[in-house]
Formats: sequence, structure tokens, C-alpha cells
Amino acid sequence: MFCEKCGNEIKENHKFCTECGHSNSTEATPKVIVTPNHLDQKWWYRLAKVFYVVLYIPLPFLIILVWGENSSSYNYYSKTYTDTIGDAFWYSLLTSAIYIVVLRLIKITFLYVSLAQKPHWKKEFKKFF
Repeated sequence: MFCEKCGNEIKENHKFCTECGHSNSTEATPKVIVTPNHLDQKWWYRLAKVFYVVLYIPLPFLIILVWGENSSSYNYYSKTYTDTIGDAFWYSLLTSAIYIVVLRLIKITFLYVSLAQKPHWKKEFKKFF
């Protein structure tokens, strides 16, 4: 067998010419074509990921707010002070769990609507972001 490009003799089991490097295989090699539409999809998908991560920024402030509202109370009429740090901890934990679950549901919905991806419930709830 001879190379189509340079005419050098090629052995049967070689896939490329040893002189010029031309492909010897008769199979059509699939070429990856990057279209502008594919590139457009990448930038807005990255922007959506950044927006999703930014949605986690209010969470610590929300936890602090819930903790502050539930950590202690003072009754002005009976002039008694009640310390409810245990309740504040559980309310803060519950608030953070609900916030994270709602964000995950928003992400799954976004992927389903915009990219037509089947929801991967277990995968989404196992990872942190």
C-alpha cells in the first residue's frame, strides 16, 4: 500500500505515513465543529452557574438574622428574660436546610427548562454546589 499524499510505501497495519504523517485509514474521522451557537450557549450557561453560586451569599446573613431573632427574648410586661439559644440553633439549621433545598430545586428546574436535561435528583442533592 502506498501513501496518497507522498507515495511512500506504508505497511498494512500502520494508520499514518511515516514520511509525511498523512492518515492511511479509510474511515471518516469525526471532526468536532464549534459553532457560534455552541459558544453562545457556553457563556450564558457559565453566567447561570455564577448566578447560582451568588445566590448562596445571603445565606450566612439570613442565618445570623434568624439566630438573632430567636436566641433570646425579653418580656417587657413581666420583666423576664428568656434564653432560647437551643431554639435559635434549630431554627437557623432549619432555615439553612430550606434555603439550600429551594436553591437546588431552582437549579434543577433551570436545567430542565433551558437545557432540556432530565432531572438528576440524587446527583444534585449529593454535591455541595
